[in-house]
Amino acid sequence: MLAARRITFILVAVFFSPAIVQSQSPLGTYTRTPTLSPYLDLLRTDSGVLPNYQQFVRPRLQLQQQLQSQAQQLDRQSRAIRSINQRVTQPTVRGTETGTSTRFLNYSTFYPGLQRR
Repeated sequence: MLAARRITFILVAVFFSPAIVQSQSPLGTYTRTPTLSPYLDLLRTDSGVLPNYQQFVRPRLQLQQQLQSQAQQLDRQSRAIRSINQRVTQPTVRGTETGTSTRFLNYSTFYPGLQRR
């Protein structure tokens, strides 16, 4: 009986746990909130010493807020990395020029008689 309750609780927790989903759209990112309100946990009867709000609802709301904050930080970091990557990969106007053109074993300025033929 106890094992069946645990399995039921785990299944309910997995399938009905609130998940914040970030999606990318042409208009920007948006956050989809959970379908079920965390305030439904106020109706639970398996509470302990703490009130249902302190035990179930408030931690879930804090978790949602924390996940949203981390998602925003990740979004900012990925944008910063993309902009740095674009700056690094874009060639400069002058390329890799150093000022003068050279050739390998070019001694023409030192030995005018040894012109390349």
